[in-house]
Amino acid sequence: MTIRRVTGAFAAVIAVACATTGPPWVPAGDYTPPSRKYSVRFPQGWMRVAEQDWVLASKDGVFLQHIRVRVLDTGKPLGSTKKMLSRGMLPQEAAEVVRDAIASAPGMQGMTLIENVPAELAGRPAFKLVVAYKDADGLKMKAVVYGALVGDSLYEVMYRAPERHYFERDLAALERVRSSFKVGAPAAVPARQSN
Repeated sequence: MTIRRVTGAFAAVIAVACATTGPPWVPAGDYTPPSRKYSVRFPQGWMRVAEQDWVLASKDGVFLQHIRVRVLDTGKPLGSTKKMLSRGMLPQEAAEVVRDAIASAPGMQGMTLIENVPAELAGRPAFKLVVAYKDADGLKMKAVVYGALVGDSLYEVMYRAPERHYFERDLAALERVRSSFKVGAPAAVPARQSN
Protein backbone atom coordinates (compact mmCIF):
# COMPACT_ATOMS: atom_id res chain seq x y z
CA MET A 1 0.00 0.00 0.00
CA THR A 2 2.88 2.39 0.76
CA ILE A 3 4.39 1.74 -2.69
CA ARG A 4 1.05 2.68 -4.30
CA ARG A 5 0.95 5.96 -2.37
CA VAL A 6 4.53 6.78 -3.31
CA THR A 7 3.89 5.86 -6.95
CA GLY A 8 0.68 7.89 -6.97
CA ALA A 9 2.37 10.91 -5.42
CA PHE A 10 5.24 10.66 -7.91
CA ALA A 11 2.79 10.48 -10.82
CA ALA A 12 0.94 13.54 -9.49
CA VAL A 13 4.18 15.52 -9.22
CA ILE A 14 5.16 14.58 -12.79
CA ALA A 15 1.70 15.52 -14.10
CA VAL A 16 1.81 18.92 -12.38
CA ALA A 17 5.36 19.58 -13.61
CA CYS A 18 4.37 18.77 -17.18
CA ALA A 19 1.24 20.92 -16.99
CA THR A 20 3.02 23.99 -15.62
CA THR A 21 5.74 24.51 -18.17
CA GLY A 22 6.95 28.04 -18.80
CA PRO A 23 7.63 29.74 -22.09
CA PRO A 24 9.35 27.52 -24.67
CA TRP A 25 13.07 27.57 -25.43
CA VAL A 26 13.66 28.51 -29.07
CA PRO A 27 16.74 29.27 -31.19
CA ALA A 28 18.01 32.65 -30.00
CA GLY A 29 19.00 34.72 -33.08
CA ASP A 30 17.51 38.21 -33.29
CA TYR A 31 15.09 39.18 -30.54
CA THR A 32 12.82 42.18 -29.92
CA PRO A 33 10.33 41.99 -27.02
CA PRO A 34 6.65 42.76 -27.66
CA SER A 35 7.16 46.18 -26.02
CA ARG A 36 9.81 46.95 -28.70
CA LYS A 37 11.94 48.61 -25.98
CA TYR A 38 15.11 47.04 -27.38
CA SER A 39 16.52 44.62 -29.91
CA VAL A 40 19.43 42.23 -29.57
CA ARG A 41 21.16 39.47 -31.52
CA PHE A 42 22.37 36.29 -29.83
CA PRO A 43 25.10 34.04 -31.25
CA GLN A 44 24.24 31.11 -33.47
CA GLY A 45 23.73 27.90 -31.51
CA TRP A 46 22.29 29.65 -28.43
CA MET A 47 18.71 29.07 -27.25
CA ARG A 48 16.47 31.63 -25.57
CA VAL A 49 13.38 31.96 -23.44
CA ALA A 50 11.59 35.28 -23.06
CA GLU A 51 8.82 36.87 -21.03
CA GLN A 52 7.69 40.50 -21.43
CA ASP A 53 10.79 42.78 -21.32
CA TRP A 54 13.43 40.19 -20.44
CA VAL A 55 15.14 37.46 -22.38
CA LEU A 56 17.52 34.74 -21.19
CA ALA A 57 19.81 32.92 -23.61
CA SER A 58 22.22 30.04 -23.11
CA LYS A 59 24.42 27.81 -25.22
CA ASP A 60 24.94 24.85 -22.86
CA GLY A 61 22.28 25.41 -20.18
CA VAL A 62 21.53 28.25 -17.77
CA PHE A 63 23.68 26.78 -14.99
CA LEU A 64 26.74 26.66 -17.27
CA GLN A 65 26.36 30.12 -18.80
CA HIS A 66 23.67 32.58 -19.72
CA ILE A 67 23.14 36.09 -21.00
CA ARG A 68 20.13 37.97 -19.68
CA VAL A 69 18.75 41.18 -21.14
CA ARG A 70 16.12 43.10 -19.21
CA VAL A 71 14.59 46.52 -18.68
CA LEU A 72 14.07 47.78 -15.12
CA ASP A 73 11.94 50.75 -14.11
CA THR A 74 13.41 53.54 -12.03
CA GLY A 75 11.78 54.55 -8.77
CA LYS A 76 11.36 50.99 -7.48
CA PRO A 77 13.56 49.05 -5.05
CA LEU A 78 16.05 46.94 -6.97
CA GLY A 79 16.25 43.28 -5.99
CA SER A 80 16.80 42.59 -2.29
CA THR A 81 18.08 46.10 -1.58
CA LYS A 82 15.94 49.10 -0.71
CA LYS A 83 18.02 51.33 -2.95
CA MET A 84 16.36 52.64 -6.10
CA LEU A 85 17.45 53.83 -9.50
CA SER A 86 16.44 57.40 -10.32
CA ARG A 87 15.94 59.16 -13.62
CA GLY A 88 19.00 61.26 -14.41
CA MET A 89 21.45 59.25 -12.29
CA LEU A 90 24.99 59.15 -13.58
CA PRO A 91 26.08 55.72 -14.85
CA GLN A 92 28.43 55.19 -11.89
CA GLU A 93 25.65 56.05 -9.43
CA ALA A 94 23.41 53.48 -11.12
CA ALA A 95 26.30 50.98 -10.99
CA GLU A 96 26.44 51.30 -7.19
CA VAL A 97 22.72 50.54 -6.87
CA VAL A 98 23.05 47.51 -9.17
CA ARG A 99 26.17 46.33 -7.30
CA ASP A 100 24.29 46.50 -3.99
CA ALA A 101 21.36 44.57 -5.49
CA ILE A 102 23.73 41.85 -6.73
CA ALA A 103 25.54 41.65 -3.38
CA SER A 104 22.27 41.30 -1.45
CA ALA A 105 20.71 38.71 -3.79
CA PRO A 106 19.95 35.29 -2.30
CA GLY A 107 22.65 32.72 -3.02
CA MET A 108 25.48 35.27 -3.33
CA GLN A 109 28.33 34.24 -1.07
CA GLY A 110 31.44 36.34 -0.65
CA MET A 111 30.85 38.64 -3.62
CA THR A 112 33.97 40.51 -4.73
CA LEU A 113 33.81 43.50 -7.04
CA ILE A 114 36.53 43.00 -9.65
CA GLU A 115 35.75 45.91 -11.93
CA ASN A 116 33.46 48.97 -11.95
CA VAL A 117 34.22 51.12 -14.98
CA PRO A 118 32.47 53.45 -17.42
CA ALA A 119 31.29 51.71 -20.57
CA GLU A 120 28.92 52.12 -23.49
CA LEU A 121 25.68 50.32 -24.22
CA ALA A 122 23.69 51.05 -27.38
CA GLY A 123 25.83 54.14 -27.96
CA ARG A 124 24.90 55.59 -24.56
CA PRO A 125 26.97 56.23 -21.44
CA ALA A 126 26.84 53.11 -19.30
CA PHE A 127 28.65 51.15 -16.63
CA LYS A 128 30.35 47.78 -16.57
CA LEU A 129 30.53 45.68 -13.41
CA VAL A 130 32.51 42.46 -13.09
CA VAL A 131 31.89 40.43 -9.94
CA ALA A 132 33.04 37.09 -8.56
CA TYR A 133 31.13 35.06 -5.99
CA LYS A 134 30.22 31.56 -4.90
CA ASP A 135 26.75 30.27 -5.57
CA ALA A 136 24.64 28.42 -2.98
CA ASP A 137 26.49 25.18 -3.81
CA GLY A 138 29.93 26.77 -3.38
CA LEU A 139 30.71 26.91 -7.12
CA LYS A 140 32.95 29.87 -8.06
CA MET A 141 31.05 32.11 -10.48
CA LYS A 142 31.71 35.36 -12.35
CA ALA A 143 29.30 37.84 -13.85
CA VAL A 144 29.56 40.89 -16.08
CA VAL A 145 26.79 43.49 -16.04
CA TYR A 146 26.43 46.36 -18.50
CA GLY A 147 23.77 48.95 -17.73
CA ALA A 148 22.56 52.23 -19.20
CA LEU A 149 19.86 54.53 -17.87
CA VAL A 150 17.62 55.80 -20.64
CA GLY A 151 14.70 57.94 -19.51
CA ASP A 152 12.84 56.06 -16.78
CA SER A 153 14.47 52.68 -17.46
CA LEU A 154 17.71 50.83 -16.85
CA TYR A 155 18.67 48.64 -19.79
CA GLU A 156 20.82 45.77 -18.57
CA VAL A 157 22.85 43.10 -20.37
CA MET A 158 24.29 40.51 -17.96
CA TYR A 159 26.49 37.45 -18.48
CA ARG A 160 27.01 34.80 -15.79
CA ALA A 161 29.05 31.59 -15.84
CA PRO A 162 31.22 29.36 -13.67
CA GLU A 163 34.67 30.91 -13.31
CA ARG A 164 36.39 27.77 -14.51
CA HIS A 165 36.17 27.04 -18.26
CA TYR A 166 32.85 28.65 -19.26
CA PHE A 167 33.37 32.26 -18.16
CA GLU A 168 36.37 33.02 -20.37
CA ARG A 169 35.15 30.76 -23.17
CA ASP A 170 31.91 32.68 -23.77
CA LEU A 171 32.99 36.20 -22.82
CA ALA A 172 33.36 37.10 -26.52
CA ALA A 173 29.71 36.05 -27.04
CA LEU A 174 28.67 38.62 -24.42
CA GLU A 175 30.60 41.33 -26.24
CA ARG A 176 28.91 40.43 -29.56
CA VAL A 177 25.51 40.57 -27.86
CA ARG A 178 26.37 43.92 -26.25
CA SER A 179 27.51 45.40 -29.55
CA SER A 180 24.24 44.26 -31.22
CA PHE A 181 22.03 45.73 -28.45
CA LYS A 182 19.88 48.69 -29.48
CA VAL A 183 17.38 50.70 -27.45
CA GLY A 184 14.03 50.77 -29.25
CA ALA A 185 12.38 53.95 -30.40
CA PRO A 186 9.58 55.17 -28.16
CA ALA A 187 6.10 54.44 -29.43
CA ALA A 188 5.35 56.80 -32.24
CA VAL A 189 2.73 59.43 -31.50
CA PRO A 190 0.44 59.93 -34.51
CA ALA A 191 0.87 63.35 -36.06
CA ARG A 192 -2.11 65.67 -35.90
CA GLN A 193 -3.76 66.33 -39.19
CA SER A 194 -4.58 69.94 -39.90
CA ASN A 195 -7.95 70.73 -41.39
